[in-house]
This record gives sequence, structure tokens and C-alpha cells, in this order.
Amino acid sequence: MRAQRGFTLIELLVVIAIIAILAAILFPVFANARKKSEQAACLAHQKQIGLAVMMYVQDFDQAYPPAGEGTGANPNWAERVNPYVKSLELFTCPTGGIAYNYIRRSFGLSRQAADQLYAIYGVRNFSANAYVIAWLNPPYPRAGPGRIRYDADIEQPSQSIMFSESVGVGTVLHRAPGTNTPVPNNMQWWWAISDECWVCAEAGRDQDLDENIWTSLLIHNGGANYTMSDGHAKWYRPDQTYMPRRCEGQIPKGNMWQWGETTIERCGNDCSAAIRASVTNYCR
Repeated sequence: MRAQRGFTLIELLVVIAIIAILAAILFPVFANARKKSEQAACLAHQKQIGLAVMMYVQDFDQAYPPAGEGTGANPNWAERVNPYVKSLELFTCPTGGIAYNYIRRSFGLSRQAADQLYAIYGVRNFSANAYVIAWLNPPYPRAGPGRIRYDADIEQPSQSIMFSESVGVGTVLHRAPGTNTPVPNNMQWWWAISDECWVCAEAGRDQDLDENIWTSLLIHNGGANYTMSDGHAKWYRPDQTYMPRRCEGQIPKGNMWQWGETTIERCGNDCSAAIRASVTNYCR
């Protein structure tokens, strides 16, 4: 009977090398597929919340919800919209921001304590554009007019951001269901609003730094999902959102964040020289 021959060392090494090559090729593919899946899940959540805001607008005489009223125990915009979606989970995005750990540590919260709070009050991964979903009492002048917006106020709703992805640290609710216990540290206000200056600052950050709490606008392949003021949602790069909406002579006006002011004029040092140059040259 002929004896069976085993693998030689060279043959084993060849097999191992082939497996290693295949792994090097396939692992990035799997990682990209996961990221695309997360992006699609976030987009689906934003579309549902966008439709909920539209229902709110119809029920409140064409008025958009306020982002917040004061800084005390009052509901934010997400809590006002929540009855229309009836799911705290819709306000989350599967792609967790690295800022979560940085923020909880700055408030002395253990991971277990933070997770328990978010389980009760809900994680809010989205931030309202204060030019549309306004911050009231006191107003936040740099972000918007500080008054309730109505449907007729919005110029080109399909091109005006209503809310965007944000760092995953804010809560949906300001009081616990059933017990009326307020959320600690006014967590319902954490990153409740954003503006064109926020996206300006985003462009200059290193998204790999733990202390960077601005990475949400680069969270999906160098961009993020945005829900517009007509309820639809779409992916954009940061620069696509802050470039001028129109030119009045050589003056750049508006962008996707606002429509009534000179582009990024109010942002001070938040915008880099390169961004300012690109905006200025747009109308020349």
C-alpha cells in the first residue's frame, strides 16, 4: 500500500501566504461595506425624522420646532419631534463618534454611568441648524435670528439644512419617562444646534484626535448626511454646504446653512484662510 504524502514546508508557506494576501484584500472591502451600511442606516433615520418634522410643521401652523428655549429644564427640538416617531432609537447613528469618551470623562461619568443615562433619556446624534430650527431665549446671534421659523420663511427648503449628524453625546429627552427626573448636566442641550461656522471649524480639525469633538461632519467617507428643510436627506462634503448660495455682484451670499447673510462673514477665526479665499473667489 502506497503511503500518503503530507504537505511540505514550502507548500504550507505558500498556502499561508495566499491566505494573508486574500485577507489583506478582503478586510478593507468588508470594512468599507460596514461603513456604507452605517451611512445608509443613519440616512434612513434622518429621513424618518425629517418626515416627522414635516408633520410637526403641519400641526403647528407651518412653524418649525425651536431648537431650545433657555438653558434650563426645557425640551429640545428632538424631544418635540419624538411623539411623531415614537422611537428614541431613531435619533441615533450606528457610527459612534470618538468624542463620546472625551465628553463623558470631562463630566466625570464612567462608561457604565453614561450608558445608563443614554438608555433612559436617549442618544441624540443629530444637531439642528439654528438658522431654521432656532435657538430662543436667549437667542444665539451668530447662529441665527433667534425666532420661530415658518415654512414661508425658508428660502429653497430643499437646499436649506434643517439638521445634520453630530457628536453622539446629547440626549433626546430632558426628563425621564414616568419619573420626571431631569437629565444630569443639561445633557439635552449638548450639541443641540449647529451652524455654518461649525462646519467651517470642522474642516480644519484632525478627525483622529480624541479631543476633537467636531468630527461628525466627516464621519462618512469624508462627509456626512444632512436632512434638508423639506424633509429629504442626502450626503454632502463639508465644503458643499458652506459655499455661497448666490452672488450679489461680487458679494457671496448664503449657503446651505443660511440664506440672508454674507457667506461665513460672521464666523470670525473659525474659518481658515483657504476657506475664506474659496468663498471670496466664488463670485469673482
